[in-house]
Amino acid sequence: MNQKYRKGITGIVFIRAALIAAKIQKMTEEKRKTEDIHGHFVLCDVQKEYSENLLKILMDRFQGKFQFHIFHDLEKLKLFSGTSEIEILLIAEEYGEEKIKSAGSGRIFIISEKRKGRENDGMNYIFRYQSAEKIIEEIFPSNKSCVKKQRPRIRDEPVGNGIIGIYSPVHRIGKTRLALRYGRQLAVRAPALYLNLEGCSGGNYYFSDACGYDMGDLLYYVRQDGASQGIRISIMTDQTQGLDYIFPMKNEVDFRAVKGEEWIALLETIKKKCIYDSIILDLGDSINGLYDILRKCDRIYTPYTEDGVSAAKIEQYEKNLDQAGYGDILNRTVKKKMKKGKLSDEKNGGINGADRISL
Repeated sequence: MNQKYRKGITGIVFIRAALIAAKIQKMTEEKRKTEDIHGHFVLCDVQKEYSENLLKILMDRFQGKFQFHIFHDLEKLKLFSGTSEIEILLIAEEYGEEKIKSAGSGRIFIISEKRKGRENDGMNYIFRYQSAEKIIEEIFPSNKSCVKKQRPRIRDEPVGNGIIGIYSPVHRIGKTRLALRYGRQLAVRAPALYLNLEGCSGGNYYFSDACGYDMGDLLYYVRQDGASQGIRISIMTDQTQGLDYIFPMKNEVDFRAVKGEEWIALLETIKKKCIYDSIILDLGDSINGLYDILRKCDRIYTPYTEDGVSAAKIEQYEKNLDQAGYGDILNRTVKKKMKKGKLSDEKNGGINGADRISL
């Protein structure tokens, strides 16, 4: 091979090597730019199942906007923060305030078992047992949903918080629509949850089953008595006009098999583990332990109409309460006179439709 030919080959090889090096450099620069744009979002928690569930929700919501990392060991988190700049750190209070402060930089949010964090310590606290949507709103307040809330048409303002029961021995007078409207009004002020506790709720008429969960699933997870009950309940909720709800049980036989003490245990768990100030119970006659559940309510609304049958049923119901030793329920009961409005087609009565009962 002559010298001239060898020089030509060498030149081609050099050019190709230079092109490859330039391509690698360009890819490296693009990767660095991507890393600069997509900051590190780190979740560090002692509760493995809870944190994994929350991380999945965050990744689905902010896919492509952050690089997500999860740790359960604080020392591993410190090693990571020594080499990478953390933009957002969501960390459990169990690690201790001093260690948390040394764990990373950026915006730090402490996952707390308490509804409100300590005052004036300069830290951001997030209540653990609230919906993932609420957690996201607290971390990214500018991303808060801008859905306009319509003010429900109830003449008197809601009184108090706690468990609100809606029950009547009189049927087909708009009890569920009253419960939903009342719940939406409460939700304007503070987080509220609606639960339909009827054997045949007609859930598909009023609600979307987008999450795929119903009250049966909720009862199952509460029976497990795990640390992640709060986040599991949050995942099962959907929303209608600002009011959270869980789809009613689909099988009436399964519904009738639930014991009264199980319903009460469920309510206690929600009060303890979730952020809701109000729980609205839409109660039917087929539920076990009806009177005991009503006794747990801070207030009961009993809708009625002015006709002979309605008056007779209300009178019998009140006598039954007294005779069974539950007369104290009447002291917390408010009667609501219902006026049947003009019925419209089914589309207007569904999840996003107008109510058809005027008060």
